[in-house]
Amino acid sequence: MKLNGTVNVSAPRERVWQIFMDPLQLCRVVPGCEEAQRVDDRHYEALLAVKIQFMTIRARAHGTLLEAHEPDHLVAEMVGEPLAMAGAFRARLVIDLVPKAGETEVRYAIDLSMLGRLASLGEAIIRATANRLASQFATNVAQLFSTQAQQPHQS
Repeated sequence: MKLNGTVNVSAPRERVWQIFMDPLQLCRVVPGCEEAQRVDDRHYEALLAVKIQFMTIRARAHGTLLEAHEPDHLVAEMVGEPLAMAGAFRARLVIDLVPKAGETEVRYAIDLSMLGRLASLGEAIIRATANRLASQFATNVAQLFSTQAQQPHQS
């Protein structure tokens, strides 16, 4: 399943890049991310909780930064398994940051695949949930920078 979109944020591209390189900051904008930590410069671990209609699926995930061309392009992959259900998922994320008149346009593309019971939930349910999460991600990114712009900077 492929999803893509864009969101404009009120911050310079270099600042947006920093958010995507920091697992704790990134966890704040990824819907369902309960915790995240950096293993090394290219590997991350996270605990996710995603609400799908009538249930919440918790999963341990391992992320790998595949490409990083600072400050405008990154490719990451996340692989995980639900804690209480048979199955697995793999998500490949491509982010491009484009400067636009004092803002940054964040272009994202997600390629998501699932196996086992996760896949058996049905494409319509998964697609609706994935679209909701992608939209929430875009909203969260925009709100993060909107909130930071309103706060006074500390020296």
